[in-house]
Amino acid sequence: MELERKLVVWKNEGFIDQSAVEQILTFEKQQPKPTKLPLLLIIGLIFFSLAVFSFIAANWQVMPALLKIGLFVLFMWMFYGFGYFSERKNVGRPIIFRLLGLAMFGASILVTVQSFHFSVSNSLLPWAIFIAALAHYFYWRQFPYAVIAFIAGVFVLMTSIPSMGWLEWGCYIAVTLVWFYFSHSNNSMIFSWLLLFGSGLMLWTLVDYESILWPIWTLFTLVLLLLVVPQKERLLGPLYLVIGGIQLVVYLAVRGEMQDSFVELHLTESIVLLVVAVAILVLTYLRFRSISWIAVLGAVGLLFFDDTAIGLAILAEVVALAYLVLSNRQEKPLTFGFIYFIAVQFVLYFVYAWERLDMSLFFLLGAILLFVLSGIAWYVNRKKAGVAS
Repeated sequence: MELERKLVVWKNEGFIDQSAVEQILTFEKQQPKPTKLPLLLIIGLIFFSLAVFSFIAANWQVMPALLKIGLFVLFMWMFYGFGYFSERKNVGRPIIFRLLGLAMFGASILVTVQSFHFSVSNSLLPWAIFIAALAHYFYWRQFPYAVIAFIAGVFVLMTSIPSMGWLEWGCYIAVTLVWFYFSHSNNSMIFSWLLLFGSGLMLWTLVDYESILWPIWTLFTLVLLLLVVPQKERLLGPLYLVIGGIQLVVYLAVRGEMQDSFVELHLTESIVLLVVAVAILVLTYLRFRSISWIAVLGAVGLLFFDDTAIGLAILAEVVALAYLVLSNRQEKPLTFGFIYFIAVQFVLYFVYAWERLDMSLFFLLGAILLFVLSGIAWYVNRKKAGVAS
């Protein structure tokens, strides 16, 4: 068994002695084991379910609307009942029955909307699943409910793009903030953070003011969340860096390919964004130094006025190289830095060198640049090591 193998390893390493091994094994053997359902019973239940659903499908068109809704509500409570007894009797997996019950809840709402021809423009179905999944998560604290809540939350945003108002947006922010603050697991907190970022992008449809900088404003605003949960900087820090890096690459690609007529620029907003970026730089440098890199996005607004996108290209290239160099000096993982550097090189090639330079030659020049920089870094480190010795 896996437990016995680990106990042997721990004993050989000196973490525990033989008496502790025997006590652990005795304790584990005394624990009640979950009762498994007989295979024939499982197969019988599957065929019974297929028969029931086949009968419903064959007679679906002639069923009254209330009967359709009542059937799914009945199935919902039936599955929740199975989950309750499964947990009480320690038989099977209760979460499977509860997930099926949650699915029947969503199906009952969908049937209600279709039967009475209600409008779905207000995203009633995703909202219902979103709230129900969050209720499941806060009660049972199990990961699958967080996944369903995240998917439903994304659907709320997607289905509300043409019709979301300030009230619905405020409710969405409030619900997601509660989820974020009371999350007890890292995955759940990441899901809620992503939904908060997506809600910031909804400002494109809510505000009459046209701006291409809403993603940056959203990312800067989300820095305030770290003041609420500063202990989560190690968890959320990579999210800020990844989203910030993606934004810079996307802005570079858009500015390199777009015509002036497609870009809405506001000089005042760009200047204000730069000032806010300086404040974000000071705050992150003092409190959350690992995400200070996102402050460079404050220059995007002003650099977007450059039709050639050379300023953005230089900024992206310098940030990519500087991140690699500093990560190497601080002995941090270089995976993200290399991926970001390669992404910047691809964008630069398609923006500037697609019709002017062969791809192999372009990347050869990039490789030579990396070799030169690595040689300089090696020489400097070697020289410092010699001085220190």
